[in-house]
Amino acid sequence: MPRPLTAPPDTPWDTAAEAPRPAEDGPAGDGGIAGLFDRAAATYDRVGIDLLPAAGRLLVRHARVAAGERVLDAGCGTGACLLPAARAVGPGGAVAGIDVSPAMTGRTRERAAGHGLDWVRTYTADVEDPHDALPAPPDGGYDAVTAGMLLSFLRRPDAALGRFHSALRPGGRLALSWWGEEAPGWGRVVEATRPFGPGTREEIETDVPGQSPPLTPERVERLVYQAGFASVELYEERLEATFRDPDHWWEWTWSTAARAFWESVPDGRLPAARAAAYRALEALRAPDGSLPYVLTAHFAVCHRW
Repeated sequence: MPRPLTAPPDTPWDTAAEAPRPAEDGPAGDGGIAGLFDRAAATYDRVGIDLLPAAGRLLVRHARVAAGERVLDAGCGTGACLLPAARAVGPGGAVAGIDVSPAMTGRTRERAAGHGLDWVRTYTADVEDPHDALPAPPDGGYDAVTAGMLLSFLRRPDAALGRFHSALRPGGRLALSWWGEEAPGWGRVVEATRPFGPGTREEIETDVPGQSPPLTPERVERLVYQAGFASVELYEERLEATFRDPDHWWEWTWSTAARAFWESVPDGRLPAARAAAYRALEALRAPDGSLPYVLTAHFAVCHRW
């Protein structure tokens, strides 16, 4: 169970924070994407796998976030990018985090308070909804906007990138990350479980968050240039993790957006779907029974004139 929130309510630097909007039903089930991440928040990044935090640290490093800067972290989750950004800017800077999930922003607020990062503020809003205002930037705009692993959840990434561009000061930068290829063999697990979910492969990839095909650097590059950015730097990193056993992997998938697929499986078929996944995992186990996992992370640092 998560601990009760201990941080005081947030207020922006110069305006009152907006109250969270009611969540709407959507492709992820009750509450849409907000509900999906609300349900995942209790265990998100708490199962001993460092993939997302590692990607967050790398994103902040590639963005070259520096002391005294003002940063907006979009899709802040539980702070994978926000916390290292806050440490990088120090007390002379400021970091605002925004996420569609109240449970996620609550955990980020709690974690920031626990680390004494008093220059962090969080807000619950949808970066794609024009009726949800982004936190007001400081005079002249933000020095940097970070968006770690957010792109694959956006229905209109072009609109969101345009909003990020507008929030930046001239010379500011947007830092994006997204997941790429898994290590060979892991696709068998997806194929083994896919028949247990509803719809065709194309419907699942279109309608279930976290199940969309991987973004390509070329597509992201096109999107950011169309949003008005002047130049883009692309990076690729190999991230590694180890699951103790299939049960550990199962726990991890439920702590991520992948739970959307498991929630789409009819209750009576979930045990069979889990068993099919475990059979596919057997071929991936190391001699000690563990499951080594390798995933590619892509990064783009986009500069505004």
